[in-house]
Amino acid sequence: MRWITENGYVGIAGPFRVLSTAPWHGGLRPAPRIVNVQVPFDFDHDVGAFFRKFEREHHLPGSVGFLTAVDVRTAVRRKCRSHWLLVTAGVGNPSRVGTINILLAVAGNPSPAAQVELVKMVTEAKVAALYDLDIRAGSGPATGTSTDGVAIAATGEGLRYEYAGPATAIGRKVGRDVRQAVRDALCAYHGWDEARPILDRLRERGWSEKDVQRLGPVPDRLRSAWESAFGLDEAHRAGRLPSVTPRRDEHGVYSRALWKRSLRSRKRTARTKARSV
Repeated sequence: MRWITENGYVGIAGPFRVLSTAPWHGGLRPAPRIVNVQVPFDFDHDVGAFFRKFEREHHLPGSVGFLTAVDVRTAVRRKCRSHWLLVTAGVGNPSRVGTINILLAVAGNPSPAAQVELVKMVTEAKVAALYDLDIRAGSGPATGTSTDGVAIAATGEGLRYEYAGPATAIGRKVGRDVRQAVRDALCAYHGWDEARPILDRLRERGWSEKDVQRLGPVPDRLRSAWESAFGLDEAHRAGRLPSVTPRRDEHGVYSRALWKRSLRSRKRTARTKARSV
């Protein structure tokens, strides 16, 4: 295997057996390489015509091809004995316009089931990375963008992997690497550090510019308190604090019965503690 790093596109050269969601030569197929091509934000061309021209001009026939508007110079690469990993990542406004492309090449011979398991591991790790950075989509955590792509390639030589889920060494290693690489790629492209500005996160939660300005600068010593408050607020709205707050029904109305049950539970707990003293 080798890295592909050119003006306007990056990738990994094989040959491979590739399972992918690529818009060009996607699905399960043999391919000499995987490429991730940078296009303008307003790209609106026929994908087939675009890639046929790309392959012809760059002498790269048979490539599995992805598209991204992210600057490919911010791509993050990871390399270890079992796999190579290439990630480009960007997210946009609160409607989550952007693209996260993850290309994973396994230096081994995973079974078809193991390749599918790696798709699952990569996707779960991506979602965890977005949660780590507190990326929002509407009123809840973002799980990705509408144009995300993933490719799991295998050389077909070397170690045989019958399974590649979270109980396996390769599955755990891929999950850790993808989670960190997605975080690093987002931070590299957007210029963030991993502790995203608290005021940016407030804006994503629907605070107006005036609301944020009235808050003024948030001291560093309050950052952890704000983050804890966000977590408690989300747990409250999701009904994960039944012993503290009443749940709402599907219409958003507090259930009086559940509230009474919660109150009785707290009273029993208090009586038990009093007797044990």
